Amino acid sequence: MKMKNKFYVLVATAVMIALTWLATPASAASHGNDTWSMEVNKDHHNKESLEKYKPLILLEAKELGIETEGKELQALAEEVFKKKVYNMADEMGISTEGKTIEELKKEIHQQKVMEKAKEFSIETDGKEAKVLAKEVYKEMLVRKAAKLGINSDGKETEELREAVFFQMVKNEATELGIETEGKDPHELKEKIRETKIYDTAKELGLDLGDKNSEQLFQEIINEHAAEAKENKLYPFGDKSDMFHH
Repeated sequence: MKMKNKFYVLVATAVMIALTWLATPASAASHGNDTWSMEVNKDHHNKESLEKYKPLILLEAKELGIETEGKELQALAEEVFKKKVYNMADEMGISTEGKTIEELKKEIHQQKVMEKAKEFSIETDGKEAKVLAKEVYKEMLVRKAAKLGINSDGKETEELREAVFFQMVKNEATELGIETEGKDPHELKEKIRETKIYDTAKELGLDLGDKNSEQLFQEIINEHAAEAKENKLYPFGDKSDMFHH
């Protein structure tokens, strides 16, 4: 039950579907990572996180037309997740009749990979799904690396992923006026997050006082989630396009 709690807080809030249909890097070949997804993922180890994100689960349920009255939060989170999967399948023309959520996630993922393979002119005949997914992901990395001025020759997938991730983080930090000298990507990523939280708080007219970024973040999602989402403020409207790391 505890593991199920963790699972649904990961997938049921905001646009979490991108993190759920594949445990391999190929999910990134289908979607950029939504920043809100990464926020929830970052905190999923917290045993109280399901309750912590209740305002977002309720907001998602309302937007999806799901009745919330009298439902346990975990059950509601599960319902939101399933509704998102069904909606995605419908949008992609995938029949949902008689299929489990796991089956639908697999079909959604496979179709996304096939679409990317076609886009990248990758041969698909006779290839197992996992093999094709890895090829698609590697090609995506190579193309992203080229855009960032990174030489991908001779680099294995993991090494290339690390290089692309680091360069993207550095670029974003620089755009935000954050000093990158001597900082590793995880330090920069956290600094970027803090900067964006403060920016959102200012946009919403919150009293900053002596609050730290985490206190402001909780105030944003508990009291101003709808407004922040409507105005595409961090973490809702922010598309970092980073690979899950």
